[in-house]
Amino acid sequence: MTGLRDAWKRHKRNIKNKYFNKNAIIEEMLQNRPNEIPEVQLRQLIEYWDDEDVQRTTKENNEEPSKSEMFITICTKKGKEVHTDTQVAISELQNRQSSRESTDDAFRIVFEKEQPGRVRCYGRSLATNSLKKMKNSPSLNKKHANEITFSKEEMKEMMREEMRCFFSQFMKNNHVLNFHDI
Repeated sequence: MTGLRDAWKRHKRNIKNKYFNKNAIIEEMLQNRPNEIPEVQLRQLIEYWDDEDVQRTTKENNEEPSKSEMFITICTKKGKEVHTDTQVAISELQNRQSSRESTDDAFRIVFEKEQPGRVRCYGRSLATNSLKKMKNSPSLNKKHANEITFSKEEMKEMMREEMRCFFSQFMKNNHVLNFHDI
């Protein structure tokens, strides 16, 4: 059952990565809909993914949230009653973080030692060894570097295109100026 659950989560993640764009409108995303997913279901998924309460919080510099931030966000969802022991843990985490302790240290102190082979806040299927391998993976690092390079190139091309459009409009409105003078 665990393997089936993990495969289903992977499948949903792949669909989201492929067909969801937070900057696009729903109709644009539905145009690229795969045949095996009914339009009604994909529409519901897109609305769910676009919901601010559902989106996972990331920092401004696109770092992953810390374990403390994940724990607090997950345990304080709207409409959910927070258990007393959970509220105590959240208060302790916040107190330790406000006393300039790092979020990882605060989390480690509040929740003590990890269970062997498990990593809190990363799901059941991820073990300590696989997390270390992922962080030190040259192929993963190369993939991220390639994605960053690709994104930078896309941004440059978009800026070039915007500048072309701007100058084109500028020249249409100012007949006196010569393009080469600009």
